[in-house]
Amino acid sequence: MQTSDLERMIKRTKNLNMGVIAANPPPTFSEYVLGLLEEKGVKRSRLILALNLDRNYGYQILNGTRIPTRQQMIHIALYLGLDVAQTQKMLTLGKREALYVRRPEDAKIVHCLEHKMSYEKACEFIWENE
Repeated sequence: MQTSDLERMIKRTKNLNMGVIAANPPPTFSEYVLGLLEEKGVKRSRLILALNLDRNYGYQILNGTRIPTRQQMIHIALYLGLDVAQTQKMLTLGKREALYVRRPEDAKIVHCLEHKMSYEKACEFIWENE
């Protein structure tokens, strides 16, 4: 069941059936990212190589045995060309802080996501002085 379907059900019902909620848990971080990879037609190996991750560590992230850092999640979002909502969901599922535009780096990240900057240009723009 889609999250939007659950939201509609919750809004319309007078008696909330928690069994339906329990039967439809959110995806894990890795399930979400693997779904995005499939949707975007990106191979796991291509993502790992593009992000310059150690091969074993990259596969551990994608298999759900390791959770990447927040910055690595941002790199995944930029590489896949995600929008802000998809990025926020990914950060939430990975138990990392959401983007907050009052933080200068996060403002740059949101700008890059909104303007669909290429991965290379976005990285240069966000982390140019590091």
